[in-house]
Amino acid sequence: MASKGMVKEETLWEKIKSKFPWAKKEEPPPPPRPAAVQTKQVSPQKRLETALFLQRWWRGMLVRRSLFFAAVCAISIQRWWRQRVFQLKEERRIRALMMYVWPEKSTVLLQSKLRMWLIKTQFKKYQKAAQVIQNNWRNYVLQQEFSNYSLNSLGYDGIDLNIDIIVD
Repeated sequence: MASKGMVKEETLWEKIKSKFPWAKKEEPPPPPRPAAVQTKQVSPQKRLETALFLQRWWRGMLVRRSLFFAAVCAISIQRWWRQRVFQLKEERRIRALMMYVWPEKSTVLLQSKLRMWLIKTQFKKYQKAAQVIQNNWRNYVLQQEFSNYSLNSLGYDGIDLNIDIIVD
């Protein structure tokens, strides 16, 4: 399965090769082999040691991978549990705060209503006193004005009933 990049690279290399026949595409050398594999004669003891080494390494990798997975799972469970414990503590704290705040609020509300009622009754008392004073003052002023306009204050002793009848 060749990708577009590989096709272009091959065609470009073919063009270069056709123009410059002496150019060679160098391939990277293969990775070096372990010393035990390079030699054709390997002792059975060395093969056994190498196999045991590879098995130990592979088992260690499997154990490390499973331990890492277990640690990740444990961390996620611990994170969830700590979050849940925090939520429960927060709910408990809010409930305790509400149990404290409700009586406080109701006490403050009752006190404010009582103060309002006392001030209102005192205001009504002062308002009634002001109305009495105003009514008395208005009556006094009215009496003064009435006495000023009365016939006695104009110098009359009574009503003058002298009626002249003229007949023609």
